[in-house]
Amino acid sequence: MVLASSVILLYILIYLSFAGKGFIPTGKYLTKGDWLAFFGTYLSFVGATLVSVIALVQTHIYAKKQHSRDLAVRKKQIQPIFSVEIIDIDQQLPGTAEAVGLYSSSNFPKHRNVHIRIENVAELPIRNVIIFDRYYFQLLKPNEPKDIYVVYSDSPDADTKVAVIARILETEYERTERGIPKWFNINFEDVDGNESFQTFTLESFEGVQYYSLESTEEI
Repeated sequence: MVLASSVILLYILIYLSFAGKGFIPTGKYLTKGDWLAFFGTYLSFVGATLVSVIALVQTHIYAKKQHSRDLAVRKKQIQPIFSVEIIDIDQQLPGTAEAVGLYSSSNFPKHRNVHIRIENVAELPIRNVIIFDRYYFQLLKPNEPKDIYVVYSDSPDADTKVAVIARILETEYERTERGIPKWFNINFEDVDGNESFQTFTLESFEGVQYYSLESTEEI
């Protein structure tokens, strides 16, 4: 509507400039045939211009949509695929030593932890990996399994000085009766620098508990 009004207004201004004793003196010598010829040429010019503008706009819109599609495909291709495995629970933490009673098992140290193994099985590495709100790895290469131990604040293992421990609170991560977190996130950067996180939830099938990918979100 705005473009059509502009075209009509421009034609009127040109007409007034030439018509009668208009702003441009040569207008008084123009006949109706001259004006019809000019008007036809003017309309052809406007039509060609409109077609060109529409084509340019359509090309721009298509290119923008194609770029968005290509970007979405690229992000999907470089996303990590995590293998998350519950290895064991309530075991002695690595790198620790403890006294063991020789005559009574009641003297054995008590443990309360979850041993989880995480591996990126995709083709590309990821960076700045955060698990259970703790920074773990600057770079995680493909097919490089990493072990972490999850310990709640009320666990006898909570004060153990082991680098691979993730100390968490039940108020932040709900747990099962066996002390296994019901969910957790893995935050990371892909090779293009996009920040995302994947959420894993605890599932059970035929008595076997495992973590299943629930969602992937960009930050």
